[in-house]
Amino acid sequence: MNHLKLIAFQDFPLIEPGDDLSQIILNSINNNNINIDDNDVLVIAQKIVSKSENRYVDLEKIKISEEAKKLSLELNKDERLVQLIMNESKKIISTNKNVIIVEHKLGFININAGIDLSNISQTKNQALLLPENPSKSAKKIQENLSKMLNKNISLIITDSMTRPYRYGIINFALASYNIQSLIDLKGEKDLYENKLKGTEVAVSDELASAAGLLMGQGNEGLPIILIKGFNKNKYTINDAYDLIVNEKDDLYR
Repeated sequence: MNHLKLIAFQDFPLIEPGDDLSQIILNSINNNNINIDDNDVLVIAQKIVSKSENRYVDLEKIKISEEAKKLSLELNKDERLVQLIMNESKKIISTNKNVIIVEHKLGFININAGIDLSNISQTKNQALLLPENPSKSAKKIQENLSKMLNKNISLIITDSMTRPYRYGIINFALASYNIQSLIDLKGEKDLYENKLKGTEVAVSDELASAAGLLMGQGNEGLPIILIKGFNKNKYTINDAYDLIVNEKDDLYR
């Protein structure tokens, strides 16, 4: 592997609750005259998965706890949003600089529990949650599309996150299917024949990040990216959840 090709699906429609996302992606493949090959990687923005699964929450119906009221006053934030963040989290890691950093119920660390208020209609005063089971969603879409296309493809669902000691957000793999998300190179040799002692490569995160350059973070409207040229056959298969570090091994906590 010495090159990758990334293709953004143009004119992808807005997704509504209950939409058949696999069929819509297939339609977009045909409308864009894109040829799908074995080993292609399809990268999908989390937001359209959440929308199709109707992960909307009516902010007016959130029951506010005393803890959420207190924290919202301390941080000068909407108490409904604070309560929703708490509902979607295992625990709050930090509220430093008025930013709520949590351990999400899915296990990863992020700001605001991945709850989104951008790129959704605010006429209904709502928020959008992450898919309830992103791995299950990834498996379903991958299996549907592989069957429809008669191709052995891989699939990554992405979201964006901040990183310690770095400005800016970056795409990461929220879930994946039929691809090795974490590759352990320990024991292999470098250019100078030295054995690698602690090198693990977050492959699905790197692919998600590359796709993010085309997806964008604003009004680009490009939630589907096709990556060609990645040879997954040399690796075994694992899930993006293998990238989550438990607390005792986390260097930043």
